[in-house]
Amino acid sequence: MKILTAVLVISILGNLAGLFVLYKFQKKKAYLAVLEQRLIQKDETLKQVNKLLPKKMVFLHHSVGRNWLNDGLREELMSRGIAVQSITYGDEIGEETDMNNWVPKFENNIEQIFDFGYNDSETQNDIIMFKSCFPNSDIIGAGDEKGNPYQPEKTLNNYHAVFDSLKTIFSAHPDKQFIYVTSPPLHKLKTNAENAARAREFTKWIKSDFVKRYKDETGLDNFIVFDLFDVLANDQNVLKDNYSDREGDSHPNYLANKTASKAFIKFLEENDL
Repeated sequence: MKILTAVLVISILGNLAGLFVLYKFQKKKAYLAVLEQRLIQKDETLKQVNKLLPKKMVFLHHSVGRNWLNDGLREELMSRGIAVQSITYGDEIGEETDMNNWVPKFENNIEQIFDFGYNDSETQNDIIMFKSCFPNSDIIGAGDEKGNPYQPEKTLNNYHAVFDSLKTIFSAHPDKQFIYVTSPPLHKLKTNAENAARAREFTKWIKSDFVKRYKDETGLDNFIVFDLFDVLANDQNVLKDNYSDREGDSHPNYLANKTASKAFIKFLEENDL
């Protein structure tokens, strides 16, 4: 009898525990459903606000760009009347952002980039901003003299060839403003002095020599460069110590992103954007 009673009690307790778990699960599901609905409403509100803002920007990026937007850059841009559409992981044209990906991406998808985020035929992005992530600052050498824009090897001449090819693509769209954001510097444990120095060399070339040559050869001002590398790097050409939260992590932290946003807004003002 005692055994039967014990079994009965255990059974009842088990059922009660199961019901409690089910209750908690249902409650959690309801909470998640409310949260999901709020996120959908937020996205819809943001879409409506974006349509009302006078300038439209699309930003091609990965994790550093996402953190930068989330740490205040999006709000800063919206306050200047600039709506931002984000092309990143999970988007058909957002998966690859290494230097050797830019020429084929713009060659094959430029109209989708212009239209991204808008379903109507009248609205397009006016400003096209693009950035490669920090591994692209680990430049291993000069490379072949001719360079190859489709070659994944991280060399100075390959990088030069990328922009020599992009010049033809961008100049065919004088009504669009193209902004290249230089790759962020690497954490000091993720590169060496020679490669980091070459990253600095490339950023100097792209924002001075190439921008001038682009203007001289095309007669256009629709390509400019924001030097994020310079904003975040120390005099050793690596990420400043106080701009990383974890040892060996090259992702700029909140302080770095706020500093970058301030510099970027000043950059936009200087370029009348």
